[in-house]
Amino acid sequence: MRILFLMNDEGSPPGVLLEETQAQGHRPSVLVPYKDISHDLELPGSVPTSPDGFDGLVVLGGAMSILDEADYPFVDQTRQLLRAFNVARKPVMGVCFGAQLLADAHGGGVKPLGHTEWGFLPQTWLPTAQEDILLKDSPPDLPLMQWHGDTFDLPDGAVPLSTRPDCPGQAFRIGDLNWGLQFHLELDQPTLMNWAKLHAAELKDEPAPHIAQMEKDVATYHKPQAGFARTVMRRWLAVCEEAKAAR
Repeated sequence: MRILFLMNDEGSPPGVLLEETQAQGHRPSVLVPYKDISHDLELPGSVPTSPDGFDGLVVLGGAMSILDEADYPFVDQTRQLLRAFNVARKPVMGVCFGAQLLADAHGGGVKPLGHTEWGFLPQTWLPTAQEDILLKDSPPDLPLMQWHGDTFDLPDGAVPLSTRPDCPGQAFRIGDLNWGLQFHLELDQPTLMNWAKLHAAELKDEPAPHIAQMEKDVATYHKPQAGFARTVMRRWLAVCEEAKAAR
């Protein structure tokens, strides 16, 4: 299968999700539309206008906000592509910014959260998660990495799958082939360490304490998060295979 990854920030690569796609023998195509960069020699860097030729779509995170989409033409292009994948019965996974854009594309709303969610924070899985093909048997209170300042309202008919006290919008499903995940399950260790530096710069703090804290967090939380990410990705790829067989 061929899986399209839209990387909306070079600081937010597909990480573990890309690794698992390759490990399962599938072909990833990684595009960076906001810079018109393609890591696939057969494709331009811009957002495709059609899902033709792909079996699934992963839309990753980014530092931009949907609320500033006038500055980012690729946002509406991605919104249209998300809808086209849904019509074509091809699975979608949206991560952080990608989850917000997925909710928006299907009629939900995106808005400022009012604070920044940062760090490895526990998820509360809802009963619906136990019936979900991707998230069933997820570890309770699993700490997953977050970094975002916007949130979303779910579109009509969407199924919430997890929540948090300070940011209820977390994991959700639209129909049977579209998943949104507000948390960053995809991150590898180098990206996490880079994020610690970027977060310190955003706060105008000295980086050393942030790096030291991230080193501790990575030692404690990254292995469980990466294992969870690989399980979720394998299950999602299986959905892609089933959807392809049914078309």
